Amino acid sequence: MTTGADVRDIPALRDWLAALQVYQHDAGEALGGIRIEIHRGHEWVSRQLDLWQRAVRVAEEAVAQAKAELAGRRFPGFDGRMPDTTVQERNLRRAVARLEHCEDQVVKCRKWMTQLPKLIDETFTGASHRLNTFLETDVPGAVAALQRQIEALERYTETRLDFATAPSSAPVSRDTTGSGQKAAGEATP
Repeated sequence: MTTGADVRDIPALRDWLAALQVYQHDAGEALGGIRIEIHRGHEWVSRQLDLWQRAVRVAEEAVAQAKAELAGRRFPGFDGRMPDTTVQERNLRRAVARLEHCEDQVVKCRKWMTQLPKLIDETFTGASHRLNTFLETDVPGAVAALQRQIEALERYTETRLDFATAPSSAPVSRDTTGSGQKAAGEATP
């Protein structure tokens, strides 16, 4: 013989239902927010690539200018002495170092542009797809089933006497003969 579910707090089930619906909404919003942040991150790397490519062009121009200044200082002056080129050589080294740094950043950005989608796919896409499927199919089914169970329990509590209010403790007079006569020992009003 099976016994019924010993449910004593239907409002707690309603609270659970509400919490489940809040979870579904909040988790869906969180997934959407994560997708937006991933898109922003990809756009940021793309913008960085553009910025560093422009910086490479500027650095190349600076290197060309530093080389031209150094070449202009390599000729002897009117007095026959070679001019000091320390400043121009230092400027050239700085310009070349800046160019190398910018080119290195372009390489890193290109690397991230190719690796980022793979990393996102490996770490996020599969798990988010499973969670999204759960939120769109399993949770609504669970919400509907829980609503049906709550409604069934409420109907059940309306029909069960032990869930109804307790009867009064005063004795009730019943006419079992159907004749309208009082049973023996009962007083007349």
